[in-house]
Amino acid sequence: MDFSGVLPRRTGSAVAVVLCAIGLSGCFDLSQRVAINREGAGTYAVEIAADGIVGDGLDRHHADIDIGDNRAVTRVSHHGDSTVQTSEIAFNDLSDLKLSDETISLHVKGKKFLGLGGTEVNFHRSFRVDSARHHHDEDDGDHLGHDVLTSMFGDHTYTFSVWLPGSIEHVAPVVVRGEPVYPQVWSDRYGHTVIWKMKLVDMFLSDRLDFDVDFVAHGDFHDTETKWSPHRHHET
Repeated sequence: MDFSGVLPRRTGSAVAVVLCAIGLSGCFDLSQRVAINREGAGTYAVEIAADGIVGDGLDRHHADIDIGDNRAVTRVSHHGDSTVQTSEIAFNDLSDLKLSDETISLHVKGKKFLGLGGTEVNFHRSFRVDSARHHHDEDDGDHLGHDVLTSMFGDHTYTFSVWLPGSIEHVAPVVVRGEPVYPQVWSDRYGHTVIWKMKLVDMFLSDRLDFDVDFVAHGDFHDTETKWSPHRHHET
């Protein structure tokens, strides 16, 4: 199977990946993750975990996914019966990233104890899912009902996670189709990972998802935001 006909060779959003795989019964899990260090640099990654026909396709010819205008480095690995493709890009500042259908930003709220306690920073990601659907060349998803899409996607999931340095002051739930999705927070020696997980169909049918974290850390932080990237023609 030539997997280049299953997923787009170039896409700037997670929704486009879902749209191109609707005919395959959504037999994959999709995740996006961001990590930001104390200098404001970090990584952005999109990961597809699949088994069955989609997993076989990833093994034979992985999808060449761009993240907006940013050329990603792609690798394929295996976990049990699943094939996992990860497309990742490193950045020196969020303003280096050009993304379509989403905006990621850092906003400095102030200094804690005159800076001795670190810098208070807000991380925010706004994912405009409805825009991604409407811009896709073969957008049939808006015409499919929730029950039909649920039968296609089954129990597969969409996950967004962010790693941030220092300590977490506040994490907001994400409202998904009117219902709050509360995150899990994991700590390590240097910071925390915040993870929101939802059904793939609920992500796909949402209009907009907002992810919000307030954290405190020592480092070189400033107000910054990703840039907008226009949609490209999808090559198959």
